[in-house]
Amino acid sequence: MKQNRDYEVKFVEIGNTKNLSGYILIKHNLESVSISKSRKKSKSHYSEVIFAGLRQPTKEISLSTYTILSNFIKRFKISDMDICFDGFSEIDISKRNFYKLSNEFQKYINSFKDAHIEKSTFYINQPSSVLCDADRFKKVVVYDKYLKESRYKKLDDELQRWKRLEVTLNVSFKLKGFNLDEYIQDIETTAKKFFNASSFSYEYLNLQNKLLIDKRTHKGLISL
Repeated sequence: MKQNRDYEVKFVEIGNTKNLSGYILIKHNLESVSISKSRKKSKSHYSEVIFAGLRQPTKEISLSTYTILSNFIKRFKISDMDICFDGFSEIDISKRNFYKLSNEFQKYINSFKDAHIEKSTFYINQPSSVLCDADRFKKVVVYDKYLKESRYKKLDDELQRWKRLEVTLNVSFKLKGFNLDEYIQDIETTAKKFFNASSFSYEYLNLQNKLLIDKRTHKGLISL
């Protein structure tokens, strides 16, 4: 949760360290201290643990990452989860297009003060909707994925319209006890409109879900 002030951050290696998915981030921050105090524990009793890099189907994620994460998921509740949709859009994410972007995502915007643009990223904080159950939506973000990736490597020109829609869900359940489907369906409806797409592939997401909640997948006993 980037908005929380971090007092201490540790990187712990858990897998393939060629990308971010090979590490977990352990944080002591404003929220972890607040939770510790509310439960009458020492300030450092609870920490925020972040598994990053899992939304990158183009990058290899080692099985050890999923093994460690599945152990966490079995033992603890998930606080937040990011779900992403990638596609192509002609709309440049810039301040001159603020109202155009706001119109694209108007069902999540209560007030224009809850939406803003920073550089090439459009943020909607505290999103809500009269058209869907958005009570668990913490944040909706749209950013220029081509611009972000091209800072580190050369990309094909055909990817210049590449954008990413990212929604942060407040889960507060163990993954097996949380039904993602209704939220994914709503995000997909929004993504189809923004990207002018007819459908999206769920193959990678389904595989990840099985790797996280059913260890038989790790042993090849079940497959997608």
